Amino acid sequence: MRRNTGDHVLAAIPLAWLAVLFLVPLGFTLVYSFGTSGFGSVTLGFSLDNYAQALGPLYLQTFLRTLAFAVGSSAACLLFAYPIAYAIARRSGRFKIVAFALILVPYLASLLIRVMSWQILLAQGGPLERMLRATGLLHSPLTILDSIPAVVIGTIAVYLPIAVIALAVVLDRIPPEVIEAGHDLGASPSATFFTVILPLSRPGIATAALLTAVPMLGELVIPVLLGGNKGLFLAQAISAQYVQSQNYALGSAMVVLLVLAIAVIVALLVRLTRGVDATGGEHPRPKRSKRASS
Repeated sequence: MRRNTGDHVLAAIPLAWLAVLFLVPLGFTLVYSFGTSGFGSVTLGFSLDNYAQALGPLYLQTFLRTLAFAVGSSAACLLFAYPIAYAIARRSGRFKIVAFALILVPYLASLLIRVMSWQILLAQGGPLERMLRATGLLHSPLTILDSIPAVVIGTIAVYLPIAVIALAVVLDRIPPEVIEAGHDLGASPSATFFTVILPLSRPGIATAALLTAVPMLGELVIPVLLGGNKGLFLAQAISAQYVQSQNYALGSAMVVLLVLAIAVIVALLVRLTRGVDATGGEHPRPKRSKRASS
């Protein structure tokens, strides 16, 4: 009895933490999104004007650009991370430890330092421009900084270690006997990959996509430093509403729409892993007995 009480208390602590720091502020945001905003104040009520403005021509393009940016950058992360993770998972011993360390050590550095490093690399007259001029691949000033491609490059570089680790953990848990069985049955390496390895790695793909696409939707630091303060993405528009315009009602409506987009992405990723257990195996479907069917 005491053990059950202790378990309930331990489970209640993170739930209370989640409620205080996430659910309660989200509830206030939802209430404010239906209100009427003055400068720095909100009059509570029920109005859809904020949502109509958030989905209007002025901000809808920004919302769709943010969504396309998050989905595309997350897909690029997965594309680059999968072969790296597969190479790590198929090795053993010291190589795997060193590989994980090389991936994690740069990730432990400050996000601001890593993004500013890319700001220096992509700047006019920077190392990248000098290297491209030396190889004859560039004959004009490098103008990639303060643009969406620069934001995409910096975002992929920042989130790539997360995707590699998430994929490597799942790929490492695929039994080698399963892969060898595919070869023994006459399947080519490519056929074995697409029919055995790739389906069993769905949990890793979903986890990597979740850990990259969701924070990319609300990314603020990278677009500001690499894309310029031009309001390219929704997080910058939300920040402008809260900090500069102090239009809390409109900013809250934008936040609610962003949370709904995140919920849709999470639901799709959960559906991707349906029927696959933690070890990568398929869940057997329970059979209905004759007695139950009758």
